[in-house]
Amino acid sequence: MERYAKEGIDERIRKVLSVPGVKKRKKKRIGRRVWALVLCAAAVAAAIFVDRYVFPLPYVWALTEQPSLVQRQDGEMRVHFLSAGQGDCTLIEFPDGKTMMIDGGDGSESGNRKILGYCFALGIKEFDYLLLTHTDSDHAGGLDDVLRCFGAKKVFMPYTEDANANAAYASFVKALRETEAETEFSHTLETIVSDSGENFYYGMWLSPFSAQAGGNYGTSDGADDAEAVNDTSAVVYFEYAGRRLLLTGDASERVEDKIIDDYRETDGVIFELEAETEEGTRVLSPRLEDLDFLKAGHHGSSSSTGEKLAEYCKPAEVFISCGAGNVYGHPNVAPIANVETANPDAEFYRTDEMGNIILTIEADGSYRITSVSDR
Repeated sequence: MERYAKEGIDERIRKVLSVPGVKKRKKKRIGRRVWALVLCAAAVAAAIFVDRYVFPLPYVWALTEQPSLVQRQDGEMRVHFLSAGQGDCTLIEFPDGKTMMIDGGDGSESGNRKILGYCFALGIKEFDYLLLTHTDSDHAGGLDDVLRCFGAKKVFMPYTEDANANAAYASFVKALRETEAETEFSHTLETIVSDSGENFYYGMWLSPFSAQAGGNYGTSDGADDAEAVNDTSAVVYFEYAGRRLLLTGDASERVEDKIIDDYRETDGVIFELEAETEEGTRVLSPRLEDLDFLKAGHHGSSSSTGEKLAEYCKPAEVFISCGAGNVYGHPNVAPIANVETANPDAEFYRTDEMGNIILTIEADGSYRITSVSDR
């Protein structure tokens, strides 16, 4: 009975298949599947092409975090102090259009999204310079994503013999190895110099003294490990249109005091340097007295922006990068009091209160300070 039943089923199938139009429908279904596979393959190929040559798809989510920014005008130098939580990140647009990022935040998802979104809003394609001041994770955290998303022509590294100082730094080093960026260790008298005399600017490293031995310029033997790492921070001076900016990373008061002592004892000659430009030799001579702009050290910690630096530099405008409600109590009252004692007219600008802060210096030396919400 089962055999006859099976034969009956087979016969019915043959009859169904013999009905006009059934085979055509079957062919159509096969054709649709082929076209679906072709379209999927084309979509995958297009995604690979876009990811490799147009836009890194893993970071497409950062496009949702673009603030509304006015584009830089000719002759302007803009310094952006980004609000990225307790992480530290500064982005510079030079008058000739070159760009530089100093530190990359703490690597948190929200911080990375804000930093990358900000870069997209500025229309950055590739950074000319990238500087990691020191290996702490709240400075190195997001630089791996920055490198993978934008890349950099030249990267300034902190000196350390430990490539795995922390997970954030190790990830940054791994991302750096995947690029073709030129690399160099930070050290005193390293410079960034404008290509032309028009709208001339420069940046100069005032510390660490050397790339080797941790570069602990002025650090005492009694410093603990955390302080020693902080004291390897690159301290960088920028000058444009007669305006002067000093960024000290997380360098402690010991390093600040050493820089000021050496500067004062040599009347600034210790940091003078002849630089070759397209228009010939030019003497670079940083001036630290009566400073226009200072980025407070170590997020406004009590260990930095000490009395000696404040008294000698007397900064007019002070920028503090710190997270709202941070557990460290940054900024501390001590560095603020040091600056106010030295210059009662000093103004303070904090990312925890203002969001992203933009310092714009015009070619005639005039400047303005504005803020952009970090949403």
